[in-house]
Amino acid sequence: MSRHPWLTALTVTALVVPGALALTAPPASALTIPASDYQQIALATGGAELGEAMSLAVLPNRSVLHTARDGTLRVTDAAGATKVAARLNVYTHDEEGLQGVGVDPDFATNRYVWLYYSPRLSTPTGDAPSSGTQAQFDQWKGHLNLSRFTLKPDDTLDLASEKVVLEVPNDRGMCCHVGGDIDFDAAGNLYLTTGDDSNPFESSGYAPLDERTGRNPQYDAQRTAGNTNDLRGKLLRIKPRADGTYTIPSGNLFPAGTARTRPEIYAMGLRNPFRMSVDKATGVVYLGDYGPDAGVTSSRRGPSGQVEFDRITAAGNYGWPYCTGTNTAAETYTEYTFPSGPSLGRYDCAAGPANNSFRNTGLPHNEYTLHGLHATRGSSRPGLTVVTFSSAGPGCLSTRQSAERRSLAIRMPSLDAGALGSLRLWSSVDRLWGPA
Repeated sequence: MSRHPWLTALTVTALVVPGALALTAPPASALTIPASDYQQIALATGGAELGEAMSLAVLPNRSVLHTARDGTLRVTDAAGATKVAARLNVYTHDEEGLQGVGVDPDFATNRYVWLYYSPRLSTPTGDAPSSGTQAQFDQWKGHLNLSRFTLKPDDTLDLASEKVVLEVPNDRGMCCHVGGDIDFDAAGNLYLTTGDDSNPFESSGYAPLDERTGRNPQYDAQRTAGNTNDLRGKLLRIKPRADGTYTIPSGNLFPAGTARTRPEIYAMGLRNPFRMSVDKATGVVYLGDYGPDAGVTSSRRGPSGQVEFDRITAAGNYGWPYCTGTNTAAETYTEYTFPSGPSLGRYDCAAGPANNSFRNTGLPHNEYTLHGLHATRGSSRPGLTVVTFSSAGPGCLSTRQSAERRSLAIRMPSLDAGALGSLRLWSSVDRLWGPA
C-alpha cells in the first residue's frame, strides 16, 4: 500500500466548546467554529524534525514527545527546539515500527514514559508468502512490546531502564493495522489500542474471512479481532504496577481466569483503532476505528465500508469482522467462501456471531452484547448518534478518508446539556486517524 505523510508539522491547537454540543445530520448544517477560536503554533516541521511521525504526548513542562516509525523518539520543547531522545531497533515492514507514546500519570515523580513498538527480532526481511505451509508462516511470527522507560533529566531515554510490560504476538511480513495509541484514565489504568493485523487487499474491500488452510493467516481477521483469546483488534486496559507487572481492573470484558479469553481485553471487534482518547473526568473512551474499503454494499459479501467513532462507556464487542457501523442486519457480513463463493448467509450479530474459523483459539460463540446493535438514526440510546454523509460533504473526517468512501457512518458522542465540553480528538495533530 502507498504511505501518506499524515503528519507534516507538529502543532499545538486548542478548541473549547462552551455549553452543550448539538449534533445534527447532515453535517452541512453543523456549527461553524470561527478560526479565531484556535491558536496554532508550529513547533517542528519536516522530515529531519519529525520523520514518519506516528504519535505524540505532552510532558508536564509542555515539551512534546513524538515518535517516528523508524524507531526514533524525539522531544520538542515549548520554544520549538527538537532533539533525538532515543533510537530503538525496530522491525519496519509495512506499518510496523515505533508507534504510540504515553506519559505516565506520575511522571513528575517517576519520569516514566510508555512506548509501543515492534522489536527487530530475527524476522526475515521482505514479504511473507501469501500461500504455503504453517511451518513457513511460523517464520514470520513476532510481537510488539508495550514498554515502560525512564526519561532522563536531559530528555534522553534510558534504554537500559526498559520494562517490557506486555507483549502482543503478531504475524509479520504483510500489511496491515497495528494500532498502538496509549492513554490513561484518572485511576491510572493504561489503555492500548491494537489493530487486527490482517491483510485487507484480497477480500474486495469487505471483511477478510479467508479460512483456506494453505493461505497466510493474515487473510483471516477471525483469528484476531473476532478472537476472545487474542490481544489484536482490541482496546486493552491494564493497571501498571511499579515493578513492571500489571493487574486487571474490574469491569473488563472477561474476568481473569475465564477459559479461552484474555482478561486484558476491554473492547474487542475492532479493525484499525488508530486513535483514541480517554476522558479523564468520566472514564469514557472516544475511539476512531478505520473501516474497510468497499464502496458499495454487496448481497454476496456485505456492507460498504464505514468508519466508526465509538463512545466506549463499558466493556463490549464492536462487531468486526462480522459486523460494522451499528451492527444491524444490513451492516453484517456474509460467511463467504474464498476465493469466489458461495456465500453461506449473513452472520447472526443479533445473537452473537459464531467464530468457526479453525484459527480461532477463543470462545466459539461470542455470546456478549454487540455495542450499537439496533441503533438507528435519531435513536434515543444515550451517547450514540449515527450520522451518514457523502464524501462530498463536510464532517469530522480528513479529506483523505472522505475521498476513499462513498458513504460513511460515524458514532458521535452526546455531551450532557450544560456541560463544558472539549473534543480532544483534534486537540493536536496526533489525533488524525492513520492510513487505511
